[in-house]
Amino acid sequence: MTPVTNISQLNQLMNSTMIYAVIVGLVAVLVALLLSNMFPWEGGNDRSYIKRRIAFVVIAIIAVLGFWLYNDLVVMSHIRNIGFQNMLRTCNLKCIGINLGVYLVTSIALMFVFRHSKFGSILGKEKK
Repeated sequence: MTPVTNISQLNQLMNSTMIYAVIVGLVAVLVALLLSNMFPWEGGNDRSYIKRRIAFVVIAIIAVLGFWLYNDLVVMSHIRNIGFQNMLRTCNLKCIGINLGVYLVTSIALMFVFRHSKFGSILGKEKK
């Protein structure tokens, strides 16, 4: 990665960071979808949706913290100007919201669309 020395490079970096936040959120949705299908139905008094829900929350935490730590530890080290670093920190906080928002909105929409699937069971048991 090249060092960021001027404002146009910083703006390009912030724009690409926001795009990567969306991509990481969508990849986290795919991982949650695949992982939820790996937990088997338990039959009878089925409580497997709780395991899926825990995995769903853990994936969200890992995606958000991983993205934030990467930007804070790796990307921030290539910026020498303190003002530019503060601008990227602000962008990084926005990207956490973007990442989490994409993850939650997309996941919940998919859970409602596929309500009778394993991924849809994360919302809880259906009333019969």
